Amino acid sequence: MSINLDIWKLLAGLGIFLFGMLLIEESVRALSGRAFRRIIRQYTDGRLKSIGSGALVTALLQSSSAVSLMVLAFVGAGVMNMQNAVGVIMGSNIGTTLTAWIIATIGFKVKIESLALPFIGLGAVGLIFFKPSTKPFLVTRLLIGFGFLFLGLDFMKGSVESFAQTFSLEQLPACGLWFYLLVGTLITALMQASAATIAIVLTALNSGLITFDIGAAMVIGANIGTTITVLLGAIGGAQVKKRVGLSHLIFNIVTGAVAFLGLPMLVLVISLFVDIGTSPLTGLALFHTLFNILGVVILFPFLGLLPRLLIKFYPDHRIILTVYLDKTPPEVTDAASAALRKETGYLPSHAGCRYMA
Repeated sequence: MSINLDIWKLLAGLGIFLFGMLLIEESVRALSGRAFRRIIRQYTDGRLKSIGSGALVTALLQSSSAVSLMVLAFVGAGVMNMQNAVGVIMGSNIGTTLTAWIIATIGFKVKIESLALPFIGLGAVGLIFFKPSTKPFLVTRLLIGFGFLFLGLDFMKGSVESFAQTFSLEQLPACGLWFYLLVGTLITALMQASAATIAIVLTALNSGLITFDIGAAMVIGANIGTTITVLLGAIGGAQVKKRVGLSHLIFNIVTGAVAFLGLPMLVLVISLFVDIGTSPLTGLALFHTLFNILGVVILFPFLGLLPRLLIKFYPDHRIILTVYLDKTPPEVTDAASAALRKETGYLPSHAGCRYMA
């Protein structure tokens, strides 16, 4: 069998898709950056509010990593507590599923060129006539971003169409679904973009290269792999940032494990609403949303417990500036007075010294 897969066209399509996603994220953030930060900071004073805000902002920004890094910054600055931060991260996993819906309902349902080229053309004209950093200029960048997103999909779709005609599912390695789970995790961890992995999976599913179950396993892996961005952002940071990164990892691993173990049941539920045989893309988008909502439902009762466990795992380092006073209970006045006298005699000769607990 001859291999007709145009690998360079596939890579070019992936690159164009990622560039489009970057333009969309940057443009939306510049247009309403303060509004998004205000939502994350002010409208997260409760479990349901934090989850809803995380889902809304992620759906608009089209980047769960951007929202998670924003949460890291707010927690590190002390303007958001751990419970609300975990809630926002849980909500961001739901919001990021909008990408799969856009691709499944629009990306392959119409002639992609009819969407991509007008967006890019109008956007390019706008870049010429509008001044940089103005709102019209940012809107035109947003249009170009959507144009490149659809153009990248078209490139990826075209690269596998001829290959799909000579490919048989029997040629896939019989490694089990866990293998494709790991593949989805690895691809997302390397690219640091779950949307790109999902686009690849939907393209392969649309062309018949993979089965629905394989696609579902890779989507679960993409959810797990996306935690790498937050973990990298937390490395070397304050303890509270490490807690947020670990909470993201725990939530995605638990959600992924439940979805993977319950995959047959979830597929059965999805088949009640969508004919997977005729509409596999819509079915996979629904699966992506369903198992993330299921993860939120499972972990919601533990939203108060999880931050306390994380604090025990990553305790705050307490800076001790005294030698005697910190070891003396204040309610024992005689001992406290004696400790104070010793401390005042000790400090002049040891000024500037600090001891870490």
